[in-house]
Amino acid sequence: MEYDDKVSMTGIYQGRLMLFIMELCEENYICKKAVNFGKEDKSAVHSIINQGSSAYLADSYNNKIYKYDYALNELSEVTVGRDPRHMCISGDNMYVANFESDNISVIDLPTFTLTESIPAGIKPHDVLYNKNNDKLYACCYEENEIIEYSGNEPKRHFTTDGKPMHMFISGSSIILMTYFVNGNVHTKINFIDIDSGKIEKVILIDGLASDFDIDYLRNMLYVINIEDKTLYIIDRIKKETVKTVFLGGYPESLTVGEKYVYVTNSKKNCITAVDIDNLNISGIINLGFTPNCIKIIN
Repeated sequence: MEYDDKVSMTGIYQGRLMLFIMELCEENYICKKAVNFGKEDKSAVHSIINQGSSAYLADSYNNKIYKYDYALNELSEVTVGRDPRHMCISGDNMYVANFESDNISVIDLPTFTLTESIPAGIKPHDVLYNKNNDKLYACCYEENEIIEYSGNEPKRHFTTDGKPMHMFISGSSIILMTYFVNGNVHTKINFIDIDSGKIEKVILIDGLASDFDIDYLRNMLYVINIEDKTLYIIDRIKKETVKTVFLGGYPESLTVGEKYVYVTNSKKNCITAVDIDNLNISGIINLGFTPNCIKIIN
């Protein structure tokens, strides 16, 4: 059977935290690999990234980064700082934002060993490498700022509108998801000019966003709002919301594929596939477990 997309995904099955390598097709899936990480209350995978034949997982409970090579069926791990949240890769290096130890761990990928630690601001949540200017960026939740590094030295600080959570590079801009706390929590999408470090525009989303992803090919952003259980679709060129899609349940995580945006739903135990061309729900992939993080394997 020809599949639409291949993904790595975490989920809970019979009280165990699992990593699944899956092929998705219409409303069906084939599980190619399944890795048992132990009891669900003994791990907490915050994010996944994929490169080559490996999936990397950040375990914020055990302060570890796991590497699973699904071609060789090999699992490795390395201990980093406290509460690792997000990762990025540049060449042979992986950078990890450690939320509770206020630093960035550097991992040498060929040996999969920790090589150094870079000081960061208070509670770094995400880290991103910009190949266009060879700079590293870390967003610091507690300080409402992004730090730009040249080498491993902080050079500039960008003020953000809200507490920064997750970011992408888009041309000459950083697109940033923040939380704004004023009695209730709201979500803001910041568009920040990299050259000036200034905010160009802010989009307010009433409610709490759990995840967002970017479609570079179609110039779209996709944001999950877990309060109104809705997917927000934003034109990244016009910098405006163009559509919302109601999902229901508890939308947990999302990723952008070739034809669909896939959203995991931990209350409904399913993946919702939203057609990228018409921006409507195309199908529901029912699962035999409770899904959490999901990431496309390119």
